[in-house]
Amino acid sequence: MAAFDLHSEPISDDCLSVLSNYAIRDAAARASNPDYNGWLDRVDEVHGVDKVRLTGIHGFLIAQGMLKFEITGRSVGLQYQLSPLGRESLTRRATSSDDGQNDVHFEDHSDVQEESHLEAA
Repeated sequence: MAAFDLHSEPISDDCLSVLSNYAIRDAAARASNPDYNGWLDRVDEVHGVDKVRLTGIHGFLIAQGMLKFEITGRSVGLQYQLSPLGRESLTRRATSSDDGQNDVHFEDHSDVQEESHLEAA
């Protein structure tokens, strides 16, 4: 399956809400925890998104290369992180918003996250 083309049809608002939720949680974890490794627990609830759709949305975002996941064991389970493509999707959406109220830019730390993850292995 080919990666999602940012110039094709836009992804749904629900998908963008899930990506945004991960971006916000990532920024908060990065700011509050110096040992943060870039991986987050699964988002189980997103305001305005039907809980029943979250599994499908996660699957779509993973398949399109916007969200990464890893299996960390029985105690933690699956963990997720935004991919560079996921961050780019959010940035493009924010810069293309007409009202300017959603203009949020996310720093891309994926290279640091992947390196620290590899060092831990």
